[in-house]
Amino acid sequence: MSKTLWKDEKILLIAVISAFILLCIAEAKLPVFSFLQGTWFEVVLTSGGFKNIFTGLIVSFIAAYIFYIFIDVLPRYKKHRDTTIVLNALMCSILDSYNRCRVFGHETALPYVDTSVFAEDWLEDTREKLKQSQSTYLPLLFAMQTAHTRQDAFHHSLVLASGISPKHSMQWLVIIDKVRLLAENYGNNPDVPMEQTRLVDSDSDENPVKVFRVHLTSGF
Repeated sequence: MSKTLWKDEKILLIAVISAFILLCIAEAKLPVFSFLQGTWFEVVLTSGGFKNIFTGLIVSFIAAYIFYIFIDVLPRYKKHRDTTIVLNALMCSILDSYNRCRVFGHETALPYVDTSVFAEDWLEDTREKLKQSQSTYLPLLFAMQTAHTRQDAFHHSLVLASGISPKHSMQWLVIIDKVRLLAENYGNNPDVPMEQTRLVDSDSDENPVKVFRVHLTSGF
């Protein structure tokens, strides 16, 4: 179960487990926990009439929870998992174009995108390279092209994020803005004369794409 669903269901699960423990104590006539002795819980668990009513309620509660798991939680988990796969693939399409520096990365179908770029180590290493302006020009250019190609898909996928939770909707709106800023650079890349191609990754003032590379780095 995903972390989001676990957080949502944790309190109810704890309540069901506690109810089951109380049911076992009542039905098996086990000694009441010391911290419950002298309380109304002891009366309910040991008195015949009260015990029958109490155990009946607990059984109904547990049965309702089991029904709830199969009817609501499991389908919701499957929807959450499948939706997350689609959204992650969209984000990975841009990261994959950058990572593998593929000219036709923007044409790669989502099922064939390399999702290993979502690994925390890779993301952290890439973030550090971008901060230190160590990224080369071509990976940034191909990532920008993919962002331009997938921009509409990101917009239309907002409904998928909304289906998970409002928090996911907010996160996806932020991602859409980031993708838009990166995609806006499409078509603005300067022409690079053949004799200056060796300068595209340098910090020289003669680099024809120096300013453009800074814009791409900041957007990515």
